[in-house]
Amino acid sequence: MKILIIQGGFGAGGAEKVVAMIAAHRAQLGDEVTVMGFDMPGGRSYFPYPETVRLLLPDGAKGSNPLARLWMIRRAIRATQPDVVLSFLTKVNVLSLAAAIGTGVPVVISERNNPRAQNAHPIWRHAQNLLVRRAASAVMQTARARADLPNSVQATAKVIPNPCAPNPDHAVQAKPDGTRLVAVGRLDKQKGFDVLLNAMAQITAALPDATLTIHGEGPERVALEALRDKLNLKDQVALPGSSPTPGAWLSDADLLVMPSRFEGFPNVLAEATVSGLPAISTDCDFGPREMIVEGENGLLVPVDDAPALADAVIRVMQDPALRAHMAGNAAINRDRLAPARILAEWDQVIGKATRT
Repeated sequence: MKILIIQGGFGAGGAEKVVAMIAAHRAQLGDEVTVMGFDMPGGRSYFPYPETVRLLLPDGAKGSNPLARLWMIRRAIRATQPDVVLSFLTKVNVLSLAAAIGTGVPVVISERNNPRAQNAHPIWRHAQNLLVRRAASAVMQTARARADLPNSVQATAKVIPNPCAPNPDHAVQAKPDGTRLVAVGRLDKQKGFDVLLNAMAQITAALPDATLTIHGEGPERVALEALRDKLNLKDQVALPGSSPTPGAWLSDADLLVMPSRFEGFPNVLAEATVSGLPAISTDCDFGPREMIVEGENGLLVPVDDAPALADAVIRVMQDPALRAHMAGNAAINRDRLAPARILAEWDQVIGKATRT
């Protein structure tokens, strides 16, 4: 079987991680897999691919406009002659569905974020609601996300959470004092790191030894650094950029904090909970509520509530027994998100799409 997978780029995001896993899995099954993206920071993919998977970065892709990308996708479909196209994220889904019109190639789309909350022109959401009816299937990460689809599409949509297993190269190495906080994600307003910095001012007042490392890059770096300095947290908060290798942050943390305003299905939270790293997250749409069992593997707090976030962090940091209890409950998500199980569900979707 020939499979063309289309994503925004080859960076360090959650969708990119899942694409790499699906591509490697299908290549191992003997499929001819091509993965297309529109940006490749540093000239290489952040997540590794087997040599048998072809990576496609069209000339002039970076910074190209939507119409140009639509034609790039259409040319890729014609060139690779796939049996099925897998598309990830709202804008790419819209362009892929439009590009496939008249080709006879089925398109499976997958939404990886919360379209209602994204800072995008409403035309993208309207276009997806119109074109999604052309999709062979729509893969959503949670039941609540599926409920956001048009009624006519929900019946054929499939809920598949992200696959996740403990990182074999980076085990959690918690310290007894539990003072190392870590946050991971794009430096973007969506991720709520400004709220976390305000909470950190309260945290360090109660726990002077607490430190925070925020791994990631993005458009809010300058604003976040300015806020950090304004709050006199330069000695306690580091923003070193993206983690050098996937999951490296796990080995240098005692507690993950995820202050997001909205999500789709946050991989970083999955990685922490399957690895036995206690986590505190906002109860945002979508994903955290599906992964955190309150008091068992983490805590949930309201969105945009710095005092509540600080209180939760202080509570966990001051309670070694609670941290140990949470660390011992990795099986809550480890079994449910086991890659073999999740990839088998993707196989079913792909098989059904190619039979219709």
